[in-house]
Amino acid sequence: MAEQTKVISLLSSLQFIHPSFVPLLESHKPLARPSTGSQSQLNKLLNRLNIVLLTKDDSREKRAACEAAEEMIKQDEEGWVLAGWGKGWLGGCLGWIASTSSPMPSIPPYLSLLSTLVLTSSHFPSFERQNVHPIMGKLSVSLGRLLQRCLAEPQPDWDVLLDILNSIQFILLHSPANFRPSTATLKPILLALALLIPTPTSPNPSIPAEIRTASAKLLACCHVTAGKAQSPASWAADMKDLLGGIGKAAVGITTDAWEADPVAVNPPPSPNTPELPIDPLQRVPVSLDWLEGLTEAVLEMLRFPTNRPVQVPVAGIVSAGLRFLSLTLDTPTVSYISPQHHALLVASLPRIWSIGMQLLGGIALAVEDHLFPHLSNILDHSVWLLERIPSSMSECQTQLLKFHTLLLTLYPPSLVPTDYPTRLLRFCVSTFSPLLERKDVSASAVASKNESGGGKRGKKRARNAEDGLVGDLEGKGRQSLGTGEVKVILQALKLSPILHTTPLISPSLLTLSIRLHLSLYLALPSLFSSVFPSFNAKSEILEAVQKVLESVLSVGEGWSKGYESVIISVLGHKSQSSIDKIVHPKLPPMLRAQPALRELHFFTKEGDEEKKERKLARLGVDDEEIEAEQEEEEETVRLAPAPPQIASTTGFASFALPSTREVASSASVATTAPVVPVAAPIAAPSVATPPSPALIPASTSAPAATPAVDPIPSQPEQTTSTTTSSSFISFTSNSTLATTTSKTNETVVKQTTQMEKMEVDDEDEGIPELDSGSDDGLLEDDDEEEED
Repeated sequence: MAEQTKVISLLSSLQFIHPSFVPLLESHKPLARPSTGSQSQLNKLLNRLNIVLLTKDDSREKRAACEAAEEMIKQDEEGWVLAGWGKGWLGGCLGWIASTSSPMPSIPPYLSLLSTLVLTSSHFPSFERQNVHPIMGKLSVSLGRLLQRCLAEPQPDWDVLLDILNSIQFILLHSPANFRPSTATLKPILLALALLIPTPTSPNPSIPAEIRTASAKLLACCHVTAGKAQSPASWAADMKDLLGGIGKAAVGITTDAWEADPVAVNPPPSPNTPELPIDPLQRVPVSLDWLEGLTEAVLEMLRFPTNRPVQVPVAGIVSAGLRFLSLTLDTPTVSYISPQHHALLVASLPRIWSIGMQLLGGIALAVEDHLFPHLSNILDHSVWLLERIPSSMSECQTQLLKFHTLLLTLYPPSLVPTDYPTRLLRFCVSTFSPLLERKDVSASAVASKNESGGGKRGKKRARNAEDGLVGDLEGKGRQSLGTGEVKVILQALKLSPILHTTPLISPSLLTLSIRLHLSLYLALPSLFSSVFPSFNAKSEILEAVQKVLESVLSVGEGWSKGYESVIISVLGHKSQSSIDKIVHPKLPPMLRAQPALRELHFFTKEGDEEKKERKLARLGVDDEEIEAEQEEEEETVRLAPAPPQIASTTGFASFALPSTREVASSASVATTAPVVPVAAPIAAPSVATPPSPALIPASTSAPAATPAVDPIPSQPEQTTSTTTSSSFISFTSNSTLATTTSKTNETVVKQTTQMEKMEVDDEDEGIPELDSGSDDGLLEDDDEEEED
């Protein structure tokens, strides 16, 4: 109480125009409970405030007093200020805004105080019944006339107009019945503001977006003035008029332009909109302004929380949205269209597509499951448009990716045909090509210099690296990513985890996507910051890829196994909390030895299905045209003795496949396809040793009882199949580990010897040929050829 008394005495000594007066009220709240404070000091402060507010002339001090009185009313929990001085303030503010001589710039403080008095009165029924209800009729009429007076000026003050629209919306929702007589006058004004319709005072309107949004919000509230029983019918009538205006504007765009398909659902007539210009060069811009304004109004009506159920024209809204998405660069035009008209239509396509996506996204959020019968048709149009849009229209691609993220969040991929998630995932994979084809030329040159041992291949690599460096000096090197490309990549990374959960998606496509995400995660740290348009772009992409890899661990089936352990080892400590929640039920924490390099699945040869999926995703490799030469070299490596598997620690480039490194250093092969690593590089152990009993982790389960009889030796063919299925993919399964640790040392040694014999056997058909990623064998072949 002592502190409250000090603050009140300090406020009494300050003028209302002092810059610290309102901040002191907001921070200390001395009038939250006036009954506990000093009544004499409070009365002294409020009487001085009341004298300033009841003066007839406008002044700076009076406007500051309005702000102070508004803050006092908001923080008063007992209604003490409202009961003692609220009636006089109501009359003063209402008289000021109703007077035609009041200057428009001085209206906002009085209007804000009046709105606060009306809205706060609902918490104190006696004050509302005695003071607010009698003036509501005059208040509604005065607000309508104030709006008309503001718009009648040659240059309207948009800030004042925005305050007027917001105040009318708040007071209308508080007392809708009092605005029922004014609705017929209010709707045409709001429609003119939303559609940018010319007026006598403004023949060429240029209205800010905030005014159009506020007008659409107020227009969506007008149906509540019809009462609780009639408001659903009024809402449906307003929605019908808006859809009729959208149909009329769409006809204004497509007339004498495109040979579009017939409309599935004819829009209703629109009697409240004026006629469009006849000249197509004037008609198309006006129609686009109408579409944007009417779409904003439709979205606000769909967002409005109605008290009773309403009939939503789902088919009409979906038909309007699909009508705009079906217009593309390939849509045939009429033969008599002028070049100027055609250019105007092509330039307007991004705005048309945006309107279609807003309508479909708004109806999806509003009706949810009721949209399911139209979902396949919507995806058919949207996915087809996403595949057709040129890569240069990055903003449109970003909007479409956001739209599909919204749809597949509301309706999981398991509920839609598998073809749509498959095509979307291929597109998402193809957006990574600007990052995957970025290579450090200097690093490539250094790698080529280190690998050139005097042979033919070494000299050729050095020449190619020099050509690539000269290309950069001539300005033909790689260019930095654009802001639009980064946005597309980020949005594709948000959509990918949703698509990975599709139940019947192709395993080869899913595996390719996971491999590319892992490759991207490992390649990003090696890229220079100058490649990205902003300082935060690189970290944002890296964080998005990390989230994708974390979500991959929760995908239980549908893709090639063996990546889980690699992803866990690559992600690091930042993802440890999320990884533990996913991995712990499957792999409890235990001491496990790292696998040998040949046991990792990333160094397998690309399969036919995976290669097909990569080509369908428009991702190519530079050396695909010399496949015959590669097959001969691979045959030579297969017949040569296997080199020791020693992992390099020089960086990311040292972990790539032999074919990938050869392409990286060969800059003479010109192609437009991005360079994509066939397999994601991983961090491998420094020295790979053959499996031994010492590397088998101890099982956490209780040891099984040792059999009394001699163990029966396992059959070679059966052991070969089991070993291949476990070592080819990942670690040995838990059941195999439990069985192995339960045997005696003699049995373990015997089985280990038998496995070594099978690895030496060249005629074994069960164990696949795996590449270690080293070029030592190839360099030795070059040296032998030169000596011959």
